[in-house]
Amino acid sequence: MFKKILVPLDGSEHARKIVGWATVLERVLSAEIILLSVIDPEDIDILEATTRGLEKRSAIGGSTVGSAVRTPGDVINQAFAQAEDDLKVEAEIISTAGVKSSIRAGAGSPAEVIVSGAHAESVDLIAMATRRESALARGVLGSVLHSTSIPLLTLYPGGIHEFEKTSDAPERVIVPLDGSTLSESSVKPAMEIAQASRAEIIFTEILRLPFFGVGVAGMEYDADDYAGDFRIDVQKKEISSYLQGFVDDAEVTGVKASANVRSGSPSQQIIEEASEIDGSIIVMASHGSGGLKR
Repeated sequence: MFKKILVPLDGSEHARKIVGWATVLERVLSAEIILLSVIDPEDIDILEATTRGLEKRSAIGGSTVGSAVRTPGDVINQAFAQAEDDLKVEAEIISTAGVKSSIRAGAGSPAEVIVSGAHAESVDLIAMATRRESALARGVLGSVLHSTSIPLLTLYPGGIHEFEKTSDAPERVIVPLDGSTLSESSVKPAMEIAQASRAEIIFTEILRLPFFGVGVAGMEYDADDYAGDFRIDVQKKEISSYLQGFVDDAEVTGVKASANVRSGSPSQQIIEEASEIDGSIIVMASHGSGGLKR
């Protein structure tokens, strides 16, 4: 399923860290990686405006000091050349790691260029950084996520190794589900990753406990006291039965699988599950049951 993967880079170390982890995944999946650099014209406009201001301030006695000011076109061409040089360096490292790679450079709104480039290249996956220190992550990640149906691999660079130290494939593939058809759409790609990397797949659902607030004396009401009233035990059994169906299907294909029912905040519980063992990857849909439950 994932045979061609697009990795947008912006020159930052945070974005570069993705390359190592993504390359490992691509090697496991026998996929091709496409490195993309985006030249944002707005950055060029800012530079041009700054340069023009310096030229005016340098005027002495009716003549201009340093009058050979670069035009926006010159700056863009230089940016393209620098971007391609940087991409070639990364592509060489990737090729040395045994993964087929190619490079692309485009100009325009980063999110639009990434999405249009992904569709033009018919990629199966887009891999991006989540850190705000990466220019691509500032406002771009969300725009890409909501502008295309192509799966998006998001990586937090602070939690992964440098390229040269990255060698291990995922050991666990965690699949959070909530009973919705949308959440279940993540099962197929998760299975492919688990099969290719020989990883264990864990199907999990988070039981949201009732919230009762705080009393006038400042005492928190414990949801466990109301387990009987809210059928907590019954819900856990129903969820376990639901997840077991996916476990059985996975084991038929030879993939080691298990089910896990957790309680509490979905986002927190999913993160805790993934943090228990290094090398875990979370495969989930961008939307779930809808409304306040998302």
